[in-house]
Amino acid sequence: MKVEIVHKVTSDSIPLAGAYIEANEELPKKAISAVIFLHGDGGNFYSPLYLSIGKTLAKNGITFLSANRRGHDIISHGASGGPPRGYAFESVSEAPIDYEAWISLLKDRGHNFVAIGGHSGGAVRAIYSQALGDFPEVKAVLAISPGEYNHNLLRQLHRDDFTFAFEHAMLEVSSGRPDTLLKPGVPWSSTWTAKAFTDCFNPDNRYQVSVHAKSIDVPVLFTFGELETEFGGDQELPVCGLAMRTIEKGNFDFGKKLTLKVVTGANHSYFGRENDLARTILEFIKVVN
Repeated sequence: MKVEIVHKVTSDSIPLAGAYIEANEELPKKAISAVIFLHGDGGNFYSPLYLSIGKTLAKNGITFLSANRRGHDIISHGASGGPPRGYAFESVSEAPIDYEAWISLLKDRGHNFVAIGGHSGGAVRAIYSQALGDFPEVKAVLAISPGEYNHNLLRQLHRDDFTFAFEHAMLEVSSGRPDTLLKPGVPWSSTWTAKAFTDCFNPDNRYQVSVHAKSIDVPVLFTFGELETEFGGDQELPVCGLAMRTIEKGNFDFGKKLTLKVVTGANHSYFGRENDLARTILEFIKVVN
C-alpha cells in the first residue's frame, strides 16, 4: 500500500489536494477499483477518519482518494488572484466540478469505474453531483452521515433560531453584503457567508438529499451513526436524524438501488467505530462489484 499526496486544478482554476492511497492488487476491469471521498464541512482530506477508511479499503483491493473539495477548511485560498474560498464561501452546486476533476485524475491512473462519496456535507455533495452530473465512470455512491437540507423541516427542528438566522442572512444579501460572515449556531455550528447560508438552506430545497437520491441510477449506500440520529441524545445531530428518517419513509428500492446502514455506537465522527464504518463501505462495494 502506497500513500501519495496528489494535486488537481478544477476546470474553473481551483487548486485541490488529496491523499491517494493505492491498493496493492488489481480488480477485474469492470469492477469499482477506486473511491473518491470528500470530507465534511470545514474539514480537509487528511482527517484521521478518512485516512483510516482509505487504508482498510486499500488493503482489500480498493484504491482510495481522500480528496479536498473547494470548501476545505472554513476559509482557504482559491484560484490565483481570485477571491477567498473555503466552506464559508462554498456552494453545493459547485461540487460536480470538484468531482469531475478528481475523476479525471483517477482515469489518468487507469481507474475507469469508481465510486464517489463523502462524509457529512461531502455526502450531500456526492448525492447532488451524481444526480445532476450522471458521471458514466461512477458505479456507486457512498453517502456517510449526510444532513437533510429541507427549509421547512429545519424551521420545525430549530424554530426561532433557524428562522432568525435565515432572515438575517437574507437581509445581509438584499442589503448588498452577501459576504458577511455569520455564525448562527444552527443547523450546526459553523461559519457561512450570508450568500452561502441562504443558498444552502434555500426554501426551494435545492440540495435535499432524499429528493436527489431518487434520480441516481447507480447503487447508493446511506450510512449513519447510531448516536447522531438518537432523539435527545447528547451526540444527536438533528439534520442527520432528519435525513435518515426521511429516507426510511421514502419510496426507495431498498436492497437493490439503495442500502441503508446504521453503525452501532457511532457518533457523527465515528470516533472509535472507524473500522466498523470502513467494513460497511467495503461490504457494500463488494456486493456492487
